[in-house]
Amino acid sequence: MYLKKYIVCVLTMLTFTTAVSAQCTTIGQNPSTAFPVCGTQTFKQLNVPSCFRGVIPGPSCANVPGDGPHEDRNPFWYKFTCYTAGTLGFTITPISLIDDYDWQIFDVTGHNPDDVYTDISMLVGNNWSGEKGVTGTSATAQTLTVCGGPGQPLFSAMPTLKQGHDYLLLISNFSNSQVGYELTFAGGTANITDPTMAHVKGSGYNCGPITVGVKLNKKLKCNSLAADGSDFAFSPAGPKILGATGVNCNNGFDMDSVLLQLDQPLAPGSYTVISQKGTDGNTLLDACGNSLPTGEATSFIVVKTPPVDMGKVNPLPCGPNEIQIAFSSPFRCASVVKDGSDFILSGPSTVGINGATVNCGADGLAQLITLQLDKRIVIPGDYRVTLRQGTDGNTLESDCHVFSTPGGAATFHIDPQPAVLLGNTAPIGCNPSTIKIGLSVPVRCASIAADGSDFTITGTTNISIKGATGICNASNLADSIVLQLSDVIRQNGNYTIRLQSGGDGNTLESECWQPAAAGQQVSFRTADNVSAAFTYTVESLCKNTTVNLAHNGLNSVNSWTWSFDDGEVLREQNPVKKYFGFGQRTIRLIVSNGVCADTSSQSFEIKTSFAALFDVSPGPYCPLDIVAPVNKSYGDIISWKWEYGNGAVTTSATPQRMQYFPTRKEQDYHIRLIAENTLHCLDTADHVITAVSSCYIDVPTAFTPNNDGNNDYLYPLSAYKAVDLYFAVFNRSGQLLFETTDWKKRWDGTVKGQPADVGTYVWMLRYTEKESGKKVLRKGTTVLIR
Repeated sequence: MYLKKYIVCVLTMLTFTTAVSAQCTTIGQNPSTAFPVCGTQTFKQLNVPSCFRGVIPGPSCANVPGDGPHEDRNPFWYKFTCYTAGTLGFTITPISLIDDYDWQIFDVTGHNPDDVYTDISMLVGNNWSGEKGVTGTSATAQTLTVCGGPGQPLFSAMPTLKQGHDYLLLISNFSNSQVGYELTFAGGTANITDPTMAHVKGSGYNCGPITVGVKLNKKLKCNSLAADGSDFAFSPAGPKILGATGVNCNNGFDMDSVLLQLDQPLAPGSYTVISQKGTDGNTLLDACGNSLPTGEATSFIVVKTPPVDMGKVNPLPCGPNEIQIAFSSPFRCASVVKDGSDFILSGPSTVGINGATVNCGADGLAQLITLQLDKRIVIPGDYRVTLRQGTDGNTLESDCHVFSTPGGAATFHIDPQPAVLLGNTAPIGCNPSTIKIGLSVPVRCASIAADGSDFTITGTTNISIKGATGICNASNLADSIVLQLSDVIRQNGNYTIRLQSGGDGNTLESECWQPAAAGQQVSFRTADNVSAAFTYTVESLCKNTTVNLAHNGLNSVNSWTWSFDDGEVLREQNPVKKYFGFGQRTIRLIVSNGVCADTSSQSFEIKTSFAALFDVSPGPYCPLDIVAPVNKSYGDIISWKWEYGNGAVTTSATPQRMQYFPTRKEQDYHIRLIAENTLHCLDTADHVITAVSSCYIDVPTAFTPNNDGNNDYLYPLSAYKAVDLYFAVFNRSGQLLFETTDWKKRWDGTVKGQPADVGTYVWMLRYTEKESGKKVLRKGTTVLIR
């Protein structure tokens, strides 16, 4: 079947594409809109519209060559009921015998018809043969289910139907042809013809759409109903029937109820409807063509219906500008006048109704009316909405066309709402350019005039308000307002803000639309600007310096914070600061009058007019080298004392040139100068020099690296006066073992952390004499002894 269908698809690609893409919208092409059929007639389907909906669960055909998906391609569906159990025989004869028709039967008892696309248990029998021509069921066929593909039989075995079960027959045109076919039921033992005769079962009156419903005892064909309603008449004559429609005929082929449209409402009383032949030449027919007998009568009674009572007002928000009235029974939307004149409103506030809207259903009925008011209700008290005749001359009309009696009323109450009061201002800072005012209740941000014209300001200086902004939340409500001033207020003074009706025509309005009373006032006070500028004087003594600080305290300054670079903090207005030592100093002052603050800082240097100073090279000094200090002291010095660290002392301004003879290899000497000025202040300067016992550079001929503290290292001795020094040690094979450019770094007799062998090692020493600039290169040997 798959191979055959692939070939057909290639030959008829345009048709195939159309069939696949089209939706199945024609009545009868879906399971839920199937044709009703019976076993006594041949059904001719002369046109098969192209469409495709989905794959049909069918027999397992995995091993059948050429089989493909079983699909409802270009389908029509048929429904029937089994009234006597037995086998089902039928034949599908294509008008064009080169067409390939397939079919499948489903037992849909207790199922949704669309379950055929998912529930394989509903399968009764099928034939998906890929051959062309007549197909159906046969008493001689071998199997109930036939797979797709070439060579498969066109007839399946007759399935056995169960009494009282409902069935669907799918006929699928795989050839994508629209020519059609004939369907004939014959040869089986099951009875699918309804034996029940058609009768009228009952009737009733619907006052809304002014229709009479006629109930039938079974489903009859929609196309047998005369559209003008002539299949029925009233006895005795009176009400006029304008037309008739079958219930469910919009999406099906049969109906069990008929609606007769009348020309006007029926007055209370008893009525009888009788069946007759219509202008189409017949009464109603069932699927097998059996007629509803003429003269079938059904009666009903029309009772008097009450008018629509006045409804109740739904709960209202505060400050409402519309009112909703809910009615217990429906009314006709067309009876409500759009200008709201069907109602009048009375109460403590003079508020009018200028419109009415209804939320209409598809039937033109509603139970809720919304009245638009010409202004909001903000005055508390009891109110009444009264029903009256509108400008159309009527009140509300019920579903059954009965008008309400004028005078019906619904009441409601508006509760008192809190007033909007100006609160205090937020704390006023220094040099304010804005003022923030709190409110007793939130106000609508939209009621705040952006230009600030809701407020005026008077006070010490000539200032005005140039803007206003609400601190608004997500609901556009503000519990405070920020006023922008025309200038900064820089001096102390008293000010008053007054509420008035702004340029937008109102004062502030609360969430419930309550207007704030004009004339409310709130006052505030501002403070003067302050300056932290300060003065100071300096008094210097031998050991310390005294700084006297002063601030003028103007503009009500009451707080001083003096900060010093040594971490000390003082809080007096005019403190005294003592310094020990000399150098750059910075003082910082913060002042405040409780509102305004200012900061200033000043830097100055504390200098001494007297100091004991001298320069001297730190050495090292070799024997016979001269140590020559240079006096750099300054000031009014009256006495000198030089201590040279070797016991020598002099008292002249010029220090003595000195030689040092250390008793150790290296020895430090402390040179001190003590000076006294005219104020008898003393100052001291100190330097340390180093003298050495020898500056002769040599390398030992042997060393003993045994960690006994004597001769443990090999290095150039006394290389104090050498520069650009390089020292290296090699073994007798010429391998480098140690090197350095610092003569104080010594070889410890190890190689890569391991003790070197006892024996003779070669060294090389290169340096430049510091004073003469002479370059020296020496080589020699040393014996390592353990």
